[in-house]
Amino acid sequence: MNTIFRKQLVLYLGTLAISLGFLGVMLAQVIRIYVTEQRIAILTDSSVRVSEVLEGVTHFGIFDVNRLNNEVLAMQQFLDARLLIISTDFTVIGTSGGLVDEQMPVYHETLQPLMLGETIVANGTLDGIYLEPLLTVGRPIWAGDTVVAAVLVSTSMHELETTISEMHRLTLLCLLGSAVVATVLIYFWSLSLSRPLSQINDAARIIASGNLEKRISIKTIKTIKPTKPAKEVVQLAKSFNSMAESLQEQKQTQRTFIANLSHDIRSPLTSVRGFLQAISDGTIPPERQNYYISLVLDESDRIIKLANSLLELNFVQESTLKLSTFNVVALIRKIVLAFEPQATIKNLQIKCNFAHETDIIEADYDKIHRVIYNLVDNSAKFVPHGGEIIIETSIKTNSKNPNGKNAEQLLQVSIQDNGRGISLADQSKIFERFFKGDQSRNEHKAGNGLGLPIVKEIITAHGGQIFVDSAEQNGCLITFSIPLTQKNFQ
Repeated sequence: MNTIFRKQLVLYLGTLAISLGFLGVMLAQVIRIYVTEQRIAILTDSSVRVSEVLEGVTHFGIFDVNRLNNEVLAMQQFLDARLLIISTDFTVIGTSGGLVDEQMPVYHETLQPLMLGETIVANGTLDGIYLEPLLTVGRPIWAGDTVVAAVLVSTSMHELETTISEMHRLTLLCLLGSAVVATVLIYFWSLSLSRPLSQINDAARIIASGNLEKRISIKTIKTIKPTKPAKEVVQLAKSFNSMAESLQEQKQTQRTFIANLSHDIRSPLTSVRGFLQAISDGTIPPERQNYYISLVLDESDRIIKLANSLLELNFVQESTLKLSTFNVVALIRKIVLAFEPQATIKNLQIKCNFAHETDIIEADYDKIHRVIYNLVDNSAKFVPHGGEIIIETSIKTNSKNPNGKNAEQLLQVSIQDNGRGISLADQSKIFERFFKGDQSRNEHKAGNGLGLPIVKEIITAHGGQIFVDSAEQNGCLITFSIPLTQKNFQ
């Protein structure tokens, strides 16, 4: 029996036992009160009938003793109760027999209200008046407006307790039967819940030990008999599998990251070492040394750029945004001007189509500048001589709530070129660290594959999204969106 099942079973059974115990105590009290009140109601009704009959055997407040005794004996047979008639001086004038010691006085303070015209309810022996404990209802007997006697109608407390005990026994049997059924249901329900939880727990331990390929069988969890686990447990298993897949992907990404980082660092270092070794042992003649020293400096710059890019990527992920409000169109125009020398060399045409001249955003100015600059720079690298780059802005409504009262307005910026494009297989990877398509590796070895991951991190930090739409030999379109400020609508 696993720990989860045992704890769950103990918890449920403990809760059941406490609940049924509390319910049993409450039912016992309710039964006692109900049976007692019912018996008092019967005795009260009987006392009313007896007093009415006995009022008929009085004459000016004087009882006909023979008639009184006859009436008492007759009523005792059909009332199933014991009768005691006392006078106003608390002497016995009639009894069903064996009820009291007729030689003893029957005065008790409990009986005093009878002579004042009140009805009483009492139980016990009344300090020895009765020979055994009785439940008694007393009622005055009237002659006109005067109380001339009182009748006490009683039933044995032993009989009452016997009735209550029998009802308690039946109630206890019902509770025990319910407890047995509930225990069986709880057992199987706990089993159906604990099994998938145990599977998840075991899988978590396996994954924690380093085996990220472990998965939970959702089909097995769904078919556990005799009862099905809650939907939340199945959802938990699905979430666990999703987490395991994510961890496995992250581990693979980490391995790829380390492999690419090692490659990008090892290559320039190997070149640097080789050039320096050749200069040191005299393989390279003095007149050629300056040329190779310049190559060493170039490779050193590659390593420095790689280190700076890694630091920037880490900085983007961990730093907070320095928000300010600015005109993104003015920023784009500034960046386009910075590319004029490069555009002139390659005879590039950079066109701009803006939705408005004053699209205001609240963002980190330096980081958005880096995003747009990187995307334009990528396009400038891969378009052919005499190519074209088109930068456009547009206003879009957040598709998650297009008709809502507080629908979010987004600024969308697109950079499109007519270069060779990106293959479909590479489009899903271009935002991964160190990823460089084959063509970019061949012609632009200075790149380190960190530019677009940095762009994506920046856009994500601003609550935006970035997409790529491309086809080989048909150019590339990269679009990102970030929220507009309310100043655009004032």
